[in-house]
Parts: sequence; structure tokens; C-alpha cells
Amino acid sequence: MEQYFVNQTIERDSFRISDKELYKHLATVLRHKSGDVIYLVDDQNDLYQATIDQVDTENKFVQFNVNKSDKPTTELPIDVTIACSLSKKDKVEWITQKATELGAKRIVFFNSQYSIMHWKANVVEKKMLRLQEIAKNAAQQSKRRMIPEVSYLKDISGLNNSTDELKLIAYEESAKEGETSILAQSLSAQPKSIICAFGPEGGFSAEEVTDLQNNEFVSIGLGPRIMRAETAPMYFLSVLSYNYELNAK
Repeated sequence: MEQYFVNQTIERDSFRISDKELYKHLATVLRHKSGDVIYLVDDQNDLYQATIDQVDTENKFVQFNVNKSDKPTTELPIDVTIACSLSKKDKVEWITQKATELGAKRIVFFNSQYSIMHWKANVVEKKMLRLQEIAKNAAQQSKRRMIPEVSYLKDISGLNNSTDELKLIAYEESAKEGETSILAQSLSAQPKSIICAFGPEGGFSAEEVTDLQNNEFVSIGLGPRIMRAETAPMYFLSVLSYNYELNAK
């Protein structure tokens, strides 16, 4: 069943959508009619089952009868931030979409020494709007209760301001050296929030890793194989899903 986010708090049994884009999608594109049922998530991240009561084509609104849903949450039980160095356009969009589907709460892109892509200041706002829309659509498709926040740092040093309880760097040199246990050990401490930084196609420089380590980041390997820049964060999120959802005790 379809699910959509609304930028309002649903407080009554009757709820009206007059947002132009959402109205057009529901009434014109999908041709919904009275009696059809969808799900709505309000600005408090609450899920509602919404039955269409009226589609007003003259005044362009959709009226619903709503009931709060008792479905279990689809959110990861840990706040996860994925921080990725800039890659090519399609990879940045792909990372945003898939990280949303896999449960990331925040997605950060940043410039690093070996980034093959650099954004000019005058295009950042447009790119952020595009990526935030991709996150919204992916969150709706995957039945999330929230839309991840997508942000940009012009320099990797901005990661040093993170207040997450556990701070990690996916570092290919750790993988090459056969390191396999630090991630598991770190997760066993049951942190409430976690950030993991991922380098570009060329990896992190030694100076960048040292700077992050000096600010409480811990280097980890992600198994014996060296992954592409866009694959590593998905592997990491999958590990978290297994650890906190599929293997939870």
C-alpha cells in the first residue's frame, strides 16, 4: 500500500491534503477516488491509515478519514549517520537512495583529498534539494517513518564536530591488514548513535585518517575484500540491520 509524508501534524480523525504536488500525484496521476486507502506519516513520524473521503477537483484537495496505525516501526533501533566522500553524480544519488532504504538517519557528503568530484559553491543548494527529494521518495517506497537528513560538508574536518557516541572510519588499510574484529567489538557496547566515514574511490589519505583518529574516530575493516566507494556504506548498514534487527535478542 502506498505511503506518503505530510508536513503537518495529524490531530483529528479527518485530515485534508491540499499540497499541490501530492494532490496532483494522488488525484491526477494515480486517479485515487473515494474509498481508496493509503498510509500517511505526519511530521511527528506517526503512521496513519487514511481512507479517502473526498477528492475535490475544483478546490484541489483530498479529504481523508484517518486512524493511527499500530504497525511496528520500520526504523533502525540505533541512530546511524553515513558520511561519504563525494563521488560521481550518479553514485551520490545511488548512495542516498540505498542508504535511505537500509535505514540511515543522516547522510553526509564531504570533500576529501582524493575526491574525484568537487562541488562549486553555487551548485551545492541545488544538489542538496535533489538529494533530499531522492531520500524522501526512497523513504516512502521503503515505508520508513522518517526522511533522512542529507547534508554537505565542504571539508572532511567538519566530521570532527560529530557528537555521535561511536565514531568509525572504514579504512581499506585496516582491511588489507586483516582487521576483522573492531566493528563487532564496538557494536557489542550497544552505542545509541554511530557515524561511519567512507572514503572516495582513491581512499583516505594517511593525514585524513590521523586527524579523524585524533578526534575519537576508530579505524575498522569491513571484511577481507576491498569494496567500491558506493558498496562499503551499504555493507555497513546491512551489518547494523543484522546486528540490531535480525539477530536481536
